[in-house]
Amino acid sequence: MKKFIITAILAALPFVSFAQTTAFTKFEDVEGIQSITMNKEMFEMVKNFESSSTDEKTKGYMDLAGQLDNLKVYTTKEKKYKKQIKEAVSGYLKQNPLQELMSITDKGNKIKIYVKQGGESIIKEGLVFIENDNNKEDAVLLSFTGNLNLDDVKDLKNFKGFKGDKGSK
Repeated sequence: MKKFIITAILAALPFVSFAQTTAFTKFEDVEGIQSITMNKEMFEMVKNFESSSTDEKTKGYMDLAGQLDNLKVYTTKEKKYKKQIKEAVSGYLKQNPLQELMSITDKGNKIKIYVKQGGESIIKEGLVFIENDNNKEDAVLLSFTGNLNLDDVKDLKNFKGFKGDKGSK
């Protein structure tokens, strides 16, 4: 299940961005909610990172990361926090209307992807929310901002990820 969630997030990452810099900060430093926050400086470091790989797709992802300003990811298995995150997403969408880009339902998992475009092929803001009916599975909220050019994303559609140790999961 975790592989499915991670794959869904990585698949959606090129299509969303994030102006919710303060909307979900109440979930940071809460016992029972895991959070990851990355800012513009981190993405600039990734963009400028010299990979030993000559793979153009990897370089393309590094360049794409440099277009992001902010990324926040929150995950929890706890029912009360799942409900709070869902309510926060709903409230944010009422105040900041984003266009629903995609909705996926599979084996009790519900994935919704919302975006705000800044032009014909520019994504300025976005949000991905993954919830499920199984209490043992994580609810995931991913949001970020930037200036993602969809023309830069289209050539990365067959990206398989980074190769690591065969023993790692």
